[in-house]
Amino acid sequence: MRGRNLLYIIGYFAGVFVLLLGAVFYRQPLITVLILLMLLLPVISITLTRAAMKKLSIEVIMPEGELYMPCDMNVTVRLNNSSVFPLLNCGMDFRFRNLYFHEPPLQELILPAEAKSHHDFKLPFSLGAAGMFEFSVDAVYVTDYLHFYSSRLPFTFHRELPVLPQKCELPPLNLTKALIESDESENSEEGELTRDIKQLREYRPGDRIKDIHWKMTAKTDDVSVKEYERSKDLYYLILPELDINYLQQGLSVFYSLGLKLIKERESFRVAIYHPGDKSFDMYRISDEEDLLQAVYRLYLEPVEKISTAMESFDNQYPEMQGLIRINNGALMMPDAPEIY
Repeated sequence: MRGRNLLYIIGYFAGVFVLLLGAVFYRQPLITVLILLMLLLPVISITLTRAAMKKLSIEVIMPEGELYMPCDMNVTVRLNNSSVFPLLNCGMDFRFRNLYFHEPPLQELILPAEAKSHHDFKLPFSLGAAGMFEFSVDAVYVTDYLHFYSSRLPFTFHRELPVLPQKCELPPLNLTKALIESDESENSEEGELTRDIKQLREYRPGDRIKDIHWKMTAKTDDVSVKEYERSKDLYYLILPELDINYLQQGLSVFYSLGLKLIKERESFRVAIYHPGDKSFDMYRISDEEDLLQAVYRLYLEPVEKISTAMESFDNQYPEMQGLIRINNGALMMPDAPEIY
């Protein structure tokens, strides 16, 4: 039962009470029959509704693929009532929001489900900002014809829909590559180890088992270990510093820069900042699918009023050179003025 049902119940039985007073005062048998009928109607209404709702099915249909802001979209709610009884008061509590912003209050949608038919109801939304949009259904309920009782259906729905930022024009750029550990490297006290074998040597305490050269060990009966060359790689490294005031501009510049580098067949990396624990994930981007995944990952991170990404990056990677920053919605290089 929902709170509003109580008002209908009170009003209904207030009417029954007035009729009862009339029956006592005027001694009319027809009024007594009407009172008895009114007392039976709530039971009939609730029974028929609960029987019909067992044959009601609900489906929520959302757009597929990527959307670009600004855009309009529809969420379709499909009701299929195979019962011979109509369900005129089907209610749905839902939310539609951008995960970057505060959670809005629940909205309510009242739909009729006619007997032996199915209908599509379209919910139009206008999207004016990039981000991960979430459509969720918290509850679906059916109210009987007299609004006495609302039965909840076992139906919930949750779907996230990414909306990509607008592309912007970037000027010719003279970007610097950063010195970054290779994807295939392994850390050691002496630097980064590539997968290129420099030489074989005898086993030393502390060497990793996976570095043992098993074929040579089997031939010589002495444990031989692979020693690797040491090197570093150069990549473009992009750090999106997203804050609430320049969020959309920053997303637009980041997405446009990524597309530009991919078009120029440049492989690059993105440092995704986690404000909660001030850590970073490095994502290697080689095609548009990788770029989309990085954008979606950004969408799931909370946005600070003033980004602390650069401060945390300096603390964790003090010797990193050539970092490309997206700060205050603009593209910047270290120790250089804003260039876009």
